[in-house]
Amino acid sequence: MGRLLLACRLIFADLRRRPVQAAVFVLTVGTAATALAVGLSVTGATDARYAHTRAVTTGPDMVAQTEDDSPAALAALEDVANTPSVNVHSGPYVVLHSSVTARGHQARAVVEGRQTTPATLDHPLVTSGSWLNDGGVVVEHGFAEALGVRAGDKITVAGKEFPVSGIAVTAAHGVYPGAEITGPGGGPSDYSGLVWLTETDIRSLSSPRLEPAYAMHLRLADPAGAPAFKRSFRHDDDVRLHLRAWQDLSAQDAKVFRDTEPTLFVGGWLLAMSAAAGAALLAAHRASGQTRRAGLLKAVGATPGVVSTVLLAEYLLLGLTAAGLGIATGRLVTPAVAGPNPGLLDTDLPITAGTVLPVLALALLIALAGTAGPSLRSARTATVPALSAQARPIDHSTWLTALAGRLPVPLLLGFRLVARRPARAVLNAAGIATVGIAVGAALTLRAQPPHGYDLGGITLVNLRDDQTDRAVLAVTAALLALAVVNTIIITWTTARDARRSLAVARAFGATPGQVTAALAVAQIPSALGGAIFGLPLGLLLYRTVSAGPTLTSPPAWWLAAAGAGLTLSVAAIATIPAAFDARVPVTPVLKAETA
Repeated sequence: MGRLLLACRLIFADLRRRPVQAAVFVLTVGTAATALAVGLSVTGATDARYAHTRAVTTGPDMVAQTEDDSPAALAALEDVANTPSVNVHSGPYVVLHSSVTARGHQARAVVEGRQTTPATLDHPLVTSGSWLNDGGVVVEHGFAEALGVRAGDKITVAGKEFPVSGIAVTAAHGVYPGAEITGPGGGPSDYSGLVWLTETDIRSLSSPRLEPAYAMHLRLADPAGAPAFKRSFRHDDDVRLHLRAWQDLSAQDAKVFRDTEPTLFVGGWLLAMSAAAGAALLAAHRASGQTRRAGLLKAVGATPGVVSTVLLAEYLLLGLTAAGLGIATGRLVTPAVAGPNPGLLDTDLPITAGTVLPVLALALLIALAGTAGPSLRSARTATVPALSAQARPIDHSTWLTALAGRLPVPLLLGFRLVARRPARAVLNAAGIATVGIAVGAALTLRAQPPHGYDLGGITLVNLRDDQTDRAVLAVTAALLALAVVNTIIITWTTARDARRSLAVARAFGATPGQVTAALAVAQIPSALGGAIFGLPLGLLLYRTVSAGPTLTSPPAWWLAAAGAGLTLSVAAIATIPAAFDARVPVTPVLKAETA
């Protein structure tokens, strides 16, 4: 118990001494944890919204639809309703496969006849206007959003004009554009919207050309067993019934996120790599301080095991904090990334163990990957060398030093800084490359021609493409934010490590502006290398994960402009911490180094 208390005191004492570094570490790792939390939660967003919509609208467990309106089809529906597994049913309702014309554009639609009073099962929730009345039409919310229709407007259904009484949501049909359970006459389903008319009005539209059918809603004794009921049901070979379980409807609605899941998955790994690079930079900068701290602990009797435990436990604590931050932030961000689905009702998204455990594992893995090496090396260092905390000798690249001597002062100092820490430059380039990958993928996505939903006579907005665009934008924005943090970290650590050499340069005539420019120039090789490597890889990655047709490559000047912009942005951001450090007076630095 005494050792545990001592370890806790040492950890919190170090955190109080370096609160800014601890906060930056938590922010860096927390960003990657947030991306993973969103990626794991976004798929469940539709399931949660569908379940909420189904509960509010008393959605059915099963929908049965015939291919025509013959007496044999009605009898088949009655047989289904009388099955012992069915507790309650509503309908049958007349269903037409017709068209809707709004604002001069025609689109396919499923027209369902309903009563003016709420049904036992599936009474759609009106979100605007009012429910059905004779002479009026109610439009499904997602379809209305795509058409730009509001309550009070007028639309034409099967050649007859109706005022829009209201806008509503339902769980008995797939969200726009998946309203069809089966196509006309049992043919393949097409993209279609959904509208409701009264039974009187829908029968006034009936004609041989419209091919009416029937639909019935069922409540089962075992809702979870709806797929098994669907597989086991047998009907007359002369009448074909099309059954759809509520699980099928929920899965169909979730297809909106089919392309979002790999985007967030790959984005989460890119963020994890970028976060690990930032964590490694922080750990490398703190290595000398940790070595001296390890020497002090050994001098008072601590064993190497105790020292390594104290050093690693601090980072594990910060990793757990970052995981908690990621889970909390992910809960807030997921609805925005998932986007509003007008066909379903919004609801709070639960936090599950399937989200929490992987986020915890990722945060701890990043924390250990970036810090375990420096911590263990500090713990293994002998006591006397650790107390002296001498910096490791730096290997100068002869050819780079010779080249730098012929350059202007900012370039000379900048390339000497790169030569002092080539491993750090490579690590920074890897972090920039992750941003280049995301930007390259985003540019490739933007270069693709739009693919809307073809509803026959009109092409309406594609929810899946919209969702993918939103996910790519979110991942790219997160990587850019993390790149800003990493750039500030590496510039600050470079300035701190080279403070004495830069002070000597200033003592021999270099100005603060030239030192600031040198620190910015030192980031350009890494940024340029990361952009050159990352942008084409992003294009290749998009081609690999995309399941669509032949892709259109973005123009070469897009990639060139993105690479130049990324490189110049890194240099510009680097000037912020560089300018602050360049203002430190020269004399105190030189005195401190020679004391």
